[in-house]
Amino acid sequence: MPKIEITPETAAQLRKLAEERGCTPAELLATLVSPPQEAVPDHPLAAFTASAEFRAKSSDADRYLALLAWLAANYRTDLDDFVAHQPSGRRYLGRSADSIRETCRQNQARPIPGTHFWAIMNLDTPTKRRFLRRLMVFIGLSDALIEHVNATLGARA
Repeated sequence: MPKIEITPETAAQLRKLAEERGCTPAELLATLVSPPQEAVPDHPLAAFTASAEFRAKSSDADRYLALLAWLAANYRTDLDDFVAHQPSGRRYLGRSADSIRETCRQNQARPIPGTHFWAIMNLDTPTKRRFLRRLMVFIGLSDALIEHVNATLGARA
């Protein structure tokens, strides 16, 4: 088996990230150089999740923001409608950090790159998946695509 040399610090980071995603370091590296071979819906969003740009995102927070940014760039009107029609209470998206913090001062907000939107960030991975599902259903994306996108967050089986 071929071997690669990496620094001890990089090896430790690789082990930690693999553990967080529920896989081995070798499996994690494999996902970085080639997309999974499972059936992937034929959709530009699926192509984005298979891109090197997206796969290079090392944290669920960065992947979550990247997915929101892609959805905003490609479904801006739908996203505007979704934000405008969020029920009162906890808001997951807003047009400013303050609009997110209005419902709870402990909410952490980050800007969604390339947009005028902000997203709540102190969510666990299952909640991020549930929120993305709600948003993608609102937009009208297929169940298969939604399942595929949600699988890109968190541990991989």
